[in-house]
Amino acid sequence: MKRNTIQKTIILETLRQMNCHASAGMVYDEIREKYPTISRGTVFRVLSDAAEEGDVLRLHLAEADDRFDITTYPHYHITCRKCGFVRDIATDPGLHLENHITENGGFLVEDYHLELLGICPDCQKGMSDCQKILSGRQQQSNPEPDRNQTGKL
Repeated sequence: MKRNTIQKTIILETLRQMNCHASAGMVYDEIREKYPTISRGTVFRVLSDAAEEGDVLRLHLAEADDRFDITTYPHYHITCRKCGFVRDIATDPGLHLENHITENGGFLVEDYHLELLGICPDCQKGMSDCQKILSGRQQQSNPEPDRNQTGKL
């Protein structure tokens, strides 16, 4: 276990106060004016260490820098393709995707990350109805290839 430092406390408290899924760069930008002696490298290291220790979740997003989440219980995320906003998605605690995969596919699931991509309500406001329809069609017409050679999981 790593020791608690004043810098670690400042960085993690800043992440909590930001109340968003911030990248390390975003946290650094928030901190640097008030605490100019804390380096960008320190922010990255502290957040990475906190994720390894389970104090925060590290989100590996498809179209953005890694983000850090103060909500550590299992849940999903949706990311806006236009602005990068990330939101938690509350899920049914009875939904155990890893059990379904194990029972139907034979895999022992060690970990998983599910990220949904879409367009947030604020960005939708700037879209025409036609753009919304086309955006939906594009997502439907570009499905991920089936990587499972034995059928559905």
